[in-house]
Amino acid sequence: MIDSEDIRDKKSNSLIDEFDRLEQKSSAEVDALLQDEDNAAQARAILRYRQTRMKHQMGKLDVEGEWQRFCSDQNIGGHSSAKTVLFRNVFYTVSSIAAVVLIVFLVSHWGWKQEDQMLAFEANNAPKTIMIGDKDNDMEPINDEQSDNGILLSQNKADFSKVRIVNGKNATKTITTPRGKDYEVVLSDGTEVLLNADSKLIFPVQFSGENRTVRLVGEAYFKVTKNKHCPFIVMTDKVATKVYGTEFNLKAYPHSGVNVTLISGSVAVNSEGKEVMLKPGQNAELNSNHEFEVTTVDTECYTQWKDGYFYFDNVPLIEVVRDLGRWYNVNIEIRDNSLMSYRLHFVASRKASVKEFVDNLNVFNYLSVVQKGNRLIIDKKENK
Repeated sequence: MIDSEDIRDKKSNSLIDEFDRLEQKSSAEVDALLQDEDNAAQARAILRYRQTRMKHQMGKLDVEGEWQRFCSDQNIGGHSSAKTVLFRNVFYTVSSIAAVVLIVFLVSHWGWKQEDQMLAFEANNAPKTIMIGDKDNDMEPINDEQSDNGILLSQNKADFSKVRIVNGKNATKTITTPRGKDYEVVLSDGTEVLLNADSKLIFPVQFSGENRTVRLVGEAYFKVTKNKHCPFIVMTDKVATKVYGTEFNLKAYPHSGVNVTLISGSVAVNSEGKEVMLKPGQNAELNSNHEFEVTTVDTECYTQWKDGYFYFDNVPLIEVVRDLGRWYNVNIEIRDNSLMSYRLHFVASRKASVKEFVDNLNVFNYLSVVQKGNRLIIDKKENK
């Protein structure tokens, strides 16, 4: 009577032989090979172990732990069994060029994430309303018009210009915007701030002292009320922007570059003791060396968002998809990392649907963008 384990071992031997010959096989032949569920399951396990071995060479993972996991998944016996030896041979077999072919095929077959593709932007489940509070953990939605101590709140605007301090207490407020919505804030000195999507502004209910200081996470357009005796300072994680009365745009999202774009007046931008002065029409970008690169720019590229438009002029794809993700709150996957450096030129309304934006991107000869639910998949367009 033939033991089931013997049948499994023979099948495993056969599968190893097939893997050894992958270089000579067509994609259709490999696909047929993996139609068998047992073959496919073993191939997945082998690939997972191979990935672990590759990362182990860089000293990042516990290969022995992965080996034990593999043995458990495949019902393999102790370290000295014939089956164990057999599968150890499989692992070293898939170290060959044939294994690379297998890995490449499996990536396309199952859509596994590899080094040459990345999730460029991830959707979140945060509230979809404007929030206000004294602290991050004490936030409430602004749903209806409210009025208290001269503070006027509505779904489109928060106005602190007529605020009255009660009992001498000057509180600090935090306002956050969700993805897909901007919001106007008028500060106690009359300064107008338009917050872009997915942003946060922290500010005193009423300014006092020698400076008017606020903190920003994200992006905002500032129209600062002039006061030469009391400078207005915007703090971010990386830079401080000091003005006396001017209009400028500041973009400082987490994990993205920092840009300060001056529309009128003058500003001083400081980071780690390094300071630059900007003239109207100039943009200061903080580079990876924590130094400012100052260039003369078309300021509309940086400010059209406040008028309801995406305006991309020679902008890398990775920055485009981040703006897209912040507005539409979608997952965006780039299948080919080389695409991230491609630069785009186009204008689109922020009132357009995701589908319309996708159609805009698909106009480019080298981009293929597919929408699957709340996920956009960007790849190189195949030449026909």
